[in-house]
Amino acid sequence: MLRRTGLSPRDLLSTRSRAYQTLGLAERELSDDELIDLMVQEPTLLRRPIVIIDGQVVIGSDRKRLAAALAGESS
Repeated sequence: MLRRTGLSPRDLLSTRSRAYQTLGLAERELSDDELIDLMVQEPTLLRRPIVIIDGQVVIGSDRKRLAAALAGESS
């Protein structure tokens, strides 16, 4: 999904999650692979929902972008 959408693991990282704070990720420099491994171990690190509509990606609870994607509008 990351390759297909051109996103990086950091684009999907929930910086407000408790796990993000507990693991001290703001102070750590991790590779993309390390971030993916952490997200697999701790799914709350993923910002949700992740919606892909006709190649357009909407991450998180951005209702305006989601509505626009559903209506076929590009952002």
